[in-house]
Amino acid sequence: MIVVKLQGGLGNQMFQYAIASILALENKSKLKVDNLFFENKEKSIGFTPRQFELSVFNNKYLVATQKEIKAFTNLSKFNQVRHNYGLNYPKVFVETYLGYHNTVLQLKSPIYLDGYFQSYHYFEGYESFVKDLFSFSTMNLDEKNKKILTEINNSETVSVHIRRGDYVNDKLTQQFHGNCSKEYYLEAIHRMEQKSKGLTYVFFSDDIDWVKEEYANLLVKKLFVDENKGSESWKDMFLMTYCSHNIIANSSFSWWGAWLNSFSEKTVIAPKKWFLNTDANEKTKDLIPESWLRI
Repeated sequence: MIVVKLQGGLGNQMFQYAIASILALENKSKLKVDNLFFENKEKSIGFTPRQFELSVFNNKYLVATQKEIKAFTNLSKFNQVRHNYGLNYPKVFVETYLGYHNTVLQLKSPIYLDGYFQSYHYFEGYESFVKDLFSFSTMNLDEKNKKILTEINNSETVSVHIRRGDYVNDKLTQQFHGNCSKEYYLEAIHRMEQKSKGLTYVFFSDDIDWVKEEYANLLVKKLFVDENKGSESWKDMFLMTYCSHNIIANSSFSWWGAWLNSFSEKTVIAPKKWFLNTDANEKTKDLIPESWLRI
């Protein structure tokens, strides 16, 4: 059995579920999710309550019981003996640093995974498998989003994701993550304009009213997506995947919007400063694919 601890928002959950699914595939093993993280509903400094969001994809999710989780965290005498004799036993793998761990894909079931696993290297050779896991259905789109999708499909577009929320409003989160500056977005748009003219920039944000005001005078063709909030936020990611190109924030949400984009000629621009925390930022070479441009 593979059990993965889910935590964070949709983008983080996708990274965690993807690596666990790959391991379950390779081990021909059952996959279950540990959802206990989502039981904490209290906002505190440095912590934003989240919900299980993977239900937007058409996968069957088995939830691990506390007894099954305890089998990994508190070894039975039988499994302690197996451990002592070098035999296979229920193991816990805790990600100890950000970045790619080249031993993860060699892990053998039964295993409990605890980490974020944010690296495109984990998906190398499994791209089609992961994209199938996270396949959106247009059947779940409302009429307004279907209209936006039609606009996106009928022109050359650039998704622009501006992440604010707890990156701005929570002191500890701000100190660790930081948020992308307006200068970053203006430079990214300038780079896009050098590559192609007549682009339409599709803005997405968890604070779209602020974005509308801040970028109102930007002299490019603009479209602001302002309907998808709360449990409907996944629709923003869906629409990002259909844009011709992507300008992403320092956010796993728009990372997935760009990575799932199947347009063969896409240009993806990502920030060099993914984390405000210097030590953490140095590890992001494993997060951003080499074909993407970092500025």
